[in-house]
Amino acid sequence: MATIRRLDRVDVGTADLNDAISVYRRNFELPVTPAPDGKSATVGIGDAQINLIPASSPAEGEGMSGLWLQADDVDAVCAALSKSGYAFKPVRIAGERRVLEVEPKSANQVPLFIFDRKV
Repeated sequence: MATIRRLDRVDVGTADLNDAISVYRRNFELPVTPAPDGKSATVGIGDAQINLIPASSPAEGEGMSGLWLQADDVDAVCAALSKSGYAFKPVRIAGERRVLEVEPKSANQVPLFIFDRKV
Protein backbone atom coordinates (compact mmCIF):
# COMPACT_ATOMS: atom_id res chain seq x y z
CA MET A 1 0.00 0.00 0.00
CA ALA A 2 1.25 3.48 -0.89
CA THR A 3 1.06 5.56 2.26
CA ILE A 4 1.58 9.31 2.27
CA ARG A 5 2.84 10.26 5.69
CA ARG A 6 2.67 14.06 5.73
CA LEU A 7 2.81 17.34 3.86
CA ASP A 8 6.45 18.41 3.92
CA ARG A 9 6.50 21.71 2.05
CA VAL A 10 4.96 23.90 -0.60
CA ASP A 11 7.25 25.87 -2.92
CA VAL A 12 5.81 29.26 -3.84
CA GLY A 13 7.31 31.45 -6.56
CA THR A 14 7.34 35.19 -5.93
CA ALA A 15 8.43 38.22 -7.95
CA ASP A 16 9.08 40.23 -4.77
CA LEU A 17 10.59 38.21 -1.94
CA ASN A 18 10.53 41.05 0.60
CA ASP A 19 6.85 41.69 -0.04
CA ALA A 20 6.04 37.99 0.30
CA ILE A 21 7.95 37.82 3.58
CA SER A 22 6.02 40.77 4.96
CA VAL A 23 2.68 39.26 3.90
CA TYR A 24 3.30 36.03 5.84
CA ARG A 25 4.61 37.91 8.88
CA ARG A 26 2.02 40.71 8.94
CA ASN A 27 -1.12 38.87 7.85
CA PHE A 28 -0.54 35.47 9.43
CA GLU A 29 2.07 36.16 12.16
CA LEU A 30 4.10 33.20 10.92
CA PRO A 31 7.84 32.84 11.52
CA VAL A 32 9.82 33.60 8.36
CA THR A 33 13.52 32.81 8.04
CA PRO A 34 15.34 34.42 5.11
CA ALA A 35 18.09 32.28 3.55
CA PRO A 36 21.65 33.43 4.27
CA ASP A 37 22.05 34.52 0.62
CA GLY A 38 18.80 36.54 0.79
CA LYS A 39 17.42 34.89 -2.35
CA SER A 40 14.71 32.80 -0.67
CA ALA A 41 12.94 32.34 2.66
CA THR A 42 11.22 29.65 4.67
CA VAL A 43 7.90 30.07 6.44
CA GLY A 44 7.36 27.60 9.27
CA ILE A 45 3.93 26.05 9.84
CA GLY A 46 4.09 23.28 12.42
CA ASP A 47 6.47 20.70 11.01
CA ALA A 48 5.79 21.79 7.42
CA GLN A 49 7.20 24.71 5.42
CA ILE A 50 6.38 27.17 2.70
CA ASN A 51 9.50 27.93 0.67
CA LEU A 52 9.40 31.37 -0.91
CA ILE A 53 11.55 31.26 -4.03
CA PRO A 54 12.08 33.65 -6.94
CA ALA A 55 9.71 33.07 -9.85
CA SER A 56 11.89 31.61 -12.58
CA SER A 57 10.54 34.08 -15.15
CA PRO A 58 7.95 36.86 -15.40
CA ALA A 59 5.93 34.59 -17.70
CA GLU A 60 5.80 31.90 -15.03
CA GLY A 61 4.26 34.35 -12.59
CA GLU A 62 3.72 33.86 -8.93
CA GLY A 63 2.15 30.96 -7.12
CA MET A 64 2.69 27.37 -6.16
CA SER A 65 5.62 25.80 -7.97
CA GLY A 66 5.90 22.55 -6.05
CA LEU A 67 4.03 20.38 -3.55
CA TRP A 68 6.21 18.01 -1.50
CA LEU A 69 4.74 14.99 0.28
CA GLN A 70 6.59 12.45 2.40
CA ALA A 71 5.72 8.80 1.88
CA ASP A 72 6.64 5.70 3.83
CA ASP A 73 7.97 4.04 0.66
CA VAL A 74 8.43 5.66 -2.74
CA ASP A 75 8.56 2.23 -4.42
CA ALA A 76 5.03 1.50 -3.18
CA VAL A 77 3.87 4.89 -4.50
CA CYS A 78 5.46 4.11 -7.89
CA ALA A 79 3.68 0.74 -7.99
CA ALA A 80 0.31 2.33 -7.14
CA LEU A 81 0.77 5.08 -9.74
CA SER A 82 1.84 2.58 -12.41
CA LYS A 83 -1.13 0.33 -11.66
CA SER A 84 -3.45 3.33 -12.08
CA GLY A 85 -1.78 4.47 -15.31
CA TYR A 86 -0.28 7.71 -13.96
CA ALA A 87 2.96 9.09 -15.37
CA PHE A 88 6.05 9.93 -13.35
CA LYS A 89 9.77 10.39 -13.83
CA PRO A 90 12.33 7.87 -12.55
CA VAL A 91 13.13 8.11 -8.85
CA ARG A 92 16.17 10.27 -8.18
CA ILE A 93 18.35 10.74 -5.14
CA ALA A 94 18.47 14.25 -3.67
CA GLY A 95 20.53 14.44 -0.50
CA GLU A 96 18.98 12.04 1.99
CA ARG A 97 15.79 11.59 -0.02
CA ARG A 98 14.56 9.38 -2.83
CA VAL A 99 12.34 11.70 -4.87
CA LEU A 100 9.55 10.75 -7.24
CA GLU A 101 8.36 13.52 -9.56
CA VAL A 102 4.81 12.97 -10.75
CA GLU A 103 4.06 14.32 -14.22
CA PRO A 104 1.86 17.43 -13.82
CA LYS A 105 -0.75 16.01 -16.22
CA SER A 106 -1.22 13.16 -13.73
CA ALA A 107 -1.58 15.52 -10.73
CA ASN A 108 -4.10 18.16 -11.84
CA GLN A 109 -1.25 20.26 -13.29
CA VAL A 110 0.40 20.53 -9.85
CA PRO A 111 4.18 20.01 -9.68
CA LEU A 112 4.05 17.08 -7.24
CA PHE A 113 7.09 15.55 -5.56
CA ILE A 114 6.83 12.52 -3.27
CA PHE A 115 9.84 11.38 -1.28
CA ASP A 116 11.01 8.96 1.36
CA ARG A 117 14.21 8.82 3.38
CA LYS A 118 15.34 5.31 2.35
CA VAL A 119 18.67 6.25 0.80
